Amino acid sequence: MKIIAANFKMNLTKKEIDNYLKEIDNKKINNVIFFPSNLYIPYFSKYNIGSQDISFKEIGSITGDTSIKQYLDFNIKYVLIGHSERRKYFNDSKYISDKVNLALKNNIIPIICVGETEEEYNNNLTKKVLKDELDEALENNITLLNNEIIIAYEPIFSIGTNKVLDIKEIENIITYIKSYLKNTYLLDIKVLYGGSVNLNNIGNLEKISNLDGYLIGNASLDAKSFLDLTSKIK
Repeated sequence: MKIIAANFKMNLTKKEIDNYLKEIDNKKINNVIFFPSNLYIPYFSKYNIGSQDISFKEIGSITGDTSIKQYLDFNIKYVLIGHSERRKYFNDSKYISDKVNLALKNNIIPIICVGETEEEYNNNLTKKVLKDELDEALENNITLLNNEIIIAYEPIFSIGTNKVLDIKEIENIITYIKSYLKNTYLLDIKVLYGGSVNLNNIGNLEKISNLDGYLIGNASLDAKSFLDLTSKIK
């Protein structure tokens, strides 16, 4: 069964969260990991939950950050690391290795986000960008790589734009990621795809033979349509 990661980002109010939870209550969604805003993580305690980010420091004086120790109090099992929005707005690329290290040391599964810009894609730099981002996350954490790691491939120009690569291209990129990690770090890992995954394209994306799941943003915000979407994922 594929992994489905529902990234709410900075969306949904308390009232909307309450309605969402009523809609999904008692539904068969064991393969879904919910990534709500920090404020609402406790409301999802009966489900698989993850944090959208962690601080690069284990604890200390970082105003506005949330430490991994604090997340552990809420039984967090997963964390998104290196999402393109964090890289763009918070210069997160330089902290990726530290965050992966903290997650692995604390037995939290990092979902490491990688992906290229449209300009990089058009200039045939996809594999170079992915290699650099994978190395950036892993090469200083080799001693911890016996822990589980998940990769989320999200071409940046596909996020929230309805621009989705041809499924053969996605399949080839996933093959590259898995082969590179196997050959370089001896890792057998799962790879998710993200970037405008929705009801209109899920049937086509489900044809990708080596795909292990999805990182879903906007399409996860409406509970009814999200349940419909998850029912089409095998």
